[in-house]
Amino acid sequence: MRTSVRRSAVTVSAVAALAALGAVPAGAAPAAATPAGVCGSGYTQIDSHAFRNSSSVELARVYLLYNATTKYNCVVTFHASATAGQALTTGAWLDVDGDGKEQAKDQGTYSSYAGPVRLAAGTHCVKWGGMIETRAGTYSYTSPWSHCG
Repeated sequence: MRTSVRRSAVTVSAVAALAALGAVPAGAAPAAATPAGVCGSGYTQIDSHAFRNSSSVELARVYLLYNATTKYNCVVTFHASATAGQALTTGAWLDVDGDGKEQAKDQGTYSSYAGPVRLAAGTHCVKWGGMIETRAGTYSYTSPWSHCG
């Protein structure tokens, strides 16, 4: 009995220490993960696009956010409840018109969200999007140039 109590206490202590450091297991989302929370302070949502299967069930949603102070855009693709916790190929991307840089992208196997992807946009138009791959197929979206300064 003593051994199991000791092991439980060690496990609880280890989990508490990781939580205090802000460490989250690979592929897991923080308990209160939101697009604005993932992008950071000062970001507000300005657009989104849902990925739905043939039965209209939402699988994921890609969000575009903007920080008016820093003039940065941020893109995050979040799994919906139908895919939450499933390790699926998920991506988020962002491109700024006329900045001379390549598209910024985050794509990998995630169980909660891909991103954040951030770029300075200022008065330039952005092209943004995301994707999720499920057993039923791959769903992706890329916006036209939009949200111009």
